[in-house]
Amino acid sequence: MRRIFAVLFVAVSLWACNDDDDKPQGKYEHGAFVLNEGKFLSGTGTITYYNETADTLQQNIFRNAAGQYAGDVVQSMIFHDDKAYIVVNGDNKVEIANANTFERLGSITDDQIIQPRYMEVVDNKGYLTVQGPYDDNYNLVDSYVLVIDLSNNTVTKKIPTEEGIENIVYVGNKLFVGASGYSSNHNVGVIDPSNNTLVDNIELDGVPVGMVVDNNNKLWVLANGDADAKLYRINPSTFEKEQTINLGTSVDTDLAITPDKSGLIYSASGSFYKISTSATTASTTPLFSAEEIITQYAMNVDPDNGEIWIGDALNYSSEGKVYIYTSDGKLKKTFTAGISPTNFVFR
Repeated sequence: MRRIFAVLFVAVSLWACNDDDDKPQGKYEHGAFVLNEGKFLSGTGTITYYNETADTLQQNIFRNAAGQYAGDVVQSMIFHDDKAYIVVNGDNKVEIANANTFERLGSITDDQIIQPRYMEVVDNKGYLTVQGPYDDNYNLVDSYVLVIDLSNNTVTKKIPTEEGIENIVYVGNKLFVGASGYSSNHNVGVIDPSNNTLVDNIELDGVPVGMVVDNNNKLWVLANGDADAKLYRINPSTFEKEQTINLGTSVDTDLAITPDKSGLIYSASGSFYKISTSATTASTTPLFSAEEIITQYAMNVDPDNGEIWIGDALNYSSEGKVYIYTSDGKLKKTFTAGISPTNFVFR
C-alpha cells in the first residue's frame, strides 16, 4: 500500500510540475516595459520595468555581454516562446533574453543588420525591418526586411522594400510594413510570409508612420503629410483602402488602439485624440492635453486597462519621464525611466 501511495505521489508531483512549467515564471512575467534609447552613440540604452499590480519600478533590467547596458539605441522588443527579442538599432543587432528573468541568452548578428527597427514573428521566423545604409548625402539607399530562422538565429533571406521602413504588423496572413517619420516613402509594403516575397505596395497620401489592427481584423494606418494627416482603414485580404479620414493637421508618429480594439488614439501638438473605428470624420475635441510633457517621444495604450502611456525624452541626454493617464485622460502616475523612452511593451 505504501508503494502505491508513493507512486501516486510521484505521479501527482510530476503532473503539477509539468502544469507549472507551461505557465510564465519569473518576476517579469507580467507588467510594462519601457524601451529607452539611451544617449546617441554612448551605448546607454536600457529597459525599465514597471509592475503595475505591485506598483514597483526597476531600471536597467537587461544588460548586454559587457554587463552594463542593453546597447546603443534600444529601439523595440517583442516576446516569443518565452524569449524577449530586443532590437538595438545603433549596435546593429538583436539581443535575446529569457522573457521571465531577463537573463541574457545571446544575440542575433549579421552583416546585413544595419539600422534595424522592429520585428514580427510568424511560424518561428523573425521578420526584421532594416533601414540599411546611408549614401554620402545621408539618404537611405537600401532598406529591406530580413527573415531570421529563430531555431538557430540565422538570416535566411533578404526581402527588398521601399526605403525607410520601420513598423511591421501581421494580419490576414500577410505582413504589412510602414515607414519612419523621417522617410519620404508613402507606401505600405505587403509581404507574403508563405514565400517571403514583397507582393504589393499600397500607396497612401503621406508617410505610413503608425499601424494597428482593429476588432474586425482590419488594418488602420496613420499617414503623416506635410500639413495634414490621414487615417486609412485597409482590408488585409484585398489591400483595398476602405475608409479614409482626414485629420486636418500634422500628427505625431504613434498610433495606438483601445483594449476592445474599437477606438484609435493619436496625438498632435500635445493634444490626444480618440476616434472610433466606425467613425467617418475626425474629432475636433481632444480627449486631453498633456501640457506637462516637454518632448513627447513615445505613446501607447495598455491593452489591459486602456491607460495611455507617454514617454518624455526631455533633452535626449538625461533620464526621461513616463506619464500614465487614465483612459479618460486624467493623469494617474509619473515615474523616471532611462534616457529617451521611445517605446512601451505590455505583457
